[in-house]
Amino acid sequence: MKKVIINTDGAAEPNPGPAAIGAVIKDEKGELHARISQPIGLATNNQAEYRAVIAALEKAIELGATHVELKSDSQLVVKQIRGEYRVKEATLKPLYDKVRELLGQLEGCRVTHIPRKRNKEADKLANRALASLSSLPSAESCRLIITVVQTGDRASNIAYLHRLVDTLKDFPGQDEVNLQVISEGKVSKFKLSNMYADYCPELLHQLAELVGEDGIRVEPADSV
Repeated sequence: MKKVIINTDGAAEPNPGPAAIGAVIKDEKGELHARISQPIGLATNNQAEYRAVIAALEKAIELGATHVELKSDSQLVVKQIRGEYRVKEATLKPLYDKVRELLGQLEGCRVTHIPRKRNKEADKLANRALASLSSLPSAESCRLIITVVQTGDRASNIAYLHRLVDTLKDFPGQDEVNLQVISEGKVSKFKLSNMYADYCPELLHQLAELVGEDGIRVEPADSV
């Protein structure tokens, strides 16, 4: 696959506030190759728009694309990437630099501004991830359940669990953490003693990168 067409969108509610990104990656024939729908923690709308572009470019490069047609309904982001606007906001500069770094890995890229009505797929994915944040239970009565699937490599399993625990330690809070380990079809369940975390969107995003979105569940702590 040489060329892909990417549509991206970012959303924050309120602005700034809890934010999410959405993106769709297709080839020139319109065949879908990837969807992105993720919460990203607290951010502004513009930061979310940039984060969506970064995630989509990273995925396109991972898929082996060498040429990209990038479409966004954010006029600011498009014009900044094309060099028509200066990046004046300090919080956007590292995001802009990351986009330029990723573009440098491609043989060609065309960046186009499109109306929001022509960006419905990416918009829907961003809003779906954003809506999932409002459905989380209150922080005072939360249980975070993480499911991991182990392989036959003991050293890799131990390293994997260390990364998981280190991630949780970066987000201390009051929420109970439970772990489900699946090994050779057998499910073992543990409550992580003395481990309490904050189920904030950024933690959920980082855990999703480790165990996948299907490996995370948040429920009221008083549920069975």
